[in-house]
Amino acid sequence: MTRRPSGRSRPRLHGLRRRPAPSSRRPSVTAADLQRAVRRRILVLFAVLFSAQGLLLGRLVYIQGTQAGHLQRLALNQQLEAFPLPTQRGRIFDRAGRPLVTNVEAESVFAVPRAIPDRRAFARRVAPLLELNPQEVERRLEPGLYFAWLRRRVSPQTAAGLRALRLDGQVGFLREERRAYPNGTLAAHLLGFVGVDNQGLAGVELAYDFTLRGRPGRAVTGRDAVGRPLVETQRLAAPPVDGADLVLTIDQVVQHIAERELQKGVQESGAARGMVLAIDPRTGEVLALAAVPSFDPGAFQRVPPRRWVNRPISEVYEPGSTFKVITVAAALDAGRATLAERFDCPPSLQVGPHRIRDVHRYCTTTQTLTDIIRYSSNVGAAQVAARLGRKTFYDYIRRFGFGAPTGIDLPGEARGIVRPPQEWLGPSLHTIGFGQGISATPLQLLVAASALANGGVLVRPHVVRMVRDREGRLLQGVGTPPGRRVVSPEVAAAVVRMMVRAVEDGTGKLAAVPGYVVAGKTGTAQIPAPEGGYLEGRYIASFLGFAPVPQPRLAILVVLEEPRGAYFGGTVAAPVFRAIAEAALWYLRVPPSASLTIPGSAP
Repeated sequence: MTRRPSGRSRPRLHGLRRRPAPSSRRPSVTAADLQRAVRRRILVLFAVLFSAQGLLLGRLVYIQGTQAGHLQRLALNQQLEAFPLPTQRGRIFDRAGRPLVTNVEAESVFAVPRAIPDRRAFARRVAPLLELNPQEVERRLEPGLYFAWLRRRVSPQTAAGLRALRLDGQVGFLREERRAYPNGTLAAHLLGFVGVDNQGLAGVELAYDFTLRGRPGRAVTGRDAVGRPLVETQRLAAPPVDGADLVLTIDQVVQHIAERELQKGVQESGAARGMVLAIDPRTGEVLALAAVPSFDPGAFQRVPPRRWVNRPISEVYEPGSTFKVITVAAALDAGRATLAERFDCPPSLQVGPHRIRDVHRYCTTTQTLTDIIRYSSNVGAAQVAARLGRKTFYDYIRRFGFGAPTGIDLPGEARGIVRPPQEWLGPSLHTIGFGQGISATPLQLLVAASALANGGVLVRPHVVRMVRDREGRLLQGVGTPPGRRVVSPEVAAAVVRMMVRAVEDGTGKLAAVPGYVVAGKTGTAQIPAPEGGYLEGRYIASFLGFAPVPQPRLAILVVLEEPRGAYFGGTVAAPVFRAIAEAALWYLRVPPSASLTIPGSAP
């Protein structure tokens, strides 16, 4: 038996050669190899540095070329603080230089929320004095703020009450200017009012806001390391420019007369509302604009917003019989009727299924154009309108300015409602002849009728006479805009003579002013119902007149809405006209009429 050798032995593989064992010595590195390696590394390093330098240079060029201004402003904002310098709002005067709107100093109250430990208790203490809800005060006190308005431009009594609370460090006061209306409610709808930052919101204050508010200045001051302004570094960047003053065409005394007599007329007639407009028919200057009920422009927030509306220029109504002067003037100027011509005077006029009647029966056979105006005949005016025809009548209505703004320099003027002639269906042509089926603003009606007092020339109404600087130097004069002829002087004079007869012995007898020749026309209009037709028992009484004739200085329109009891214009509105005209003519020193008989009076 063969013995296996002791110990482990690998089997021998035949046919394979053994690899020689690796040598323990590495190949030698020459100096040339080292130089090449160093050179490669230096080149890579230089490439990286060059690329980084290129990127840095590109970034610098980008920042300097496109971002320099922005970054400079950021730096300045960190170092400097700019704040506006207040400007004084321009004042408003009447035509005689009497102040209607001025500025007075007032204190505004602010809080420092960060200094208030108990916001709820603070709100309960100050809210009653500020006439605010405690929850509203607490809502304004956002934690972390250094400043929060509590109320702007408070009364001296309110400021004194807050100081008595001794909330030093929690409550502060700043002096500001606020608008003051020394005459209270006088001319409120015309003057308008301003908001909390003295920006115009209505009336003249809004229409001329850019002129009145001026241009605020700007001051710049440095900041310290924590952002606090350094007063000693303050410098003026742009000086403030105060607002310019306005001189209106309104006369304070005439305005007071108009408001006083209108208020009395509304009370005596039981009317719901009333309006008065007075203009100079030669120039279009508005001497008075009044509406009842009114409001205090210094406390406009205390009344419903609907009372702010300037109704004499913003609300439309059917003018009723006052529109007959336009109908007659159009017929005379178009040659469709003559002064001597007589029209039938039936008890009523049948137009299709509709019947037109006169309120009062003044004639039984025939009547002239003068009689139609004198006695305010609906039947006669309807016949005259039919003579004119749709197109001609429409052209004259538009020529007198109806259906378009008058261009008065006040905001919110309405256009009125004048339908195109193709929409005059049924008896529309006839009813428009006596002021039904057409709507106008009181201003539109007065301006149109004033063209008759101005020899047939229509003028544009305006309320600003001139613009002055704070020292009284004239900056801009507002002259009388050129007028536009609507009818011939002969036609205008003829219609005015008819209106004189209406006051002498017609429906407007209660408008007569002792010592003066007055031309006028009464109006009694029904109020349209929203669903069509007219409201039962609700009327608008009005009177339109000029004084003195033949050279009128005043054109006045009185409108009383929904009077109780008597509702005819000649009964309730004509006396208000007489009271205003009599007092205003005396105040304006207009001499009495030389003759109470007008030459060439129509028969």
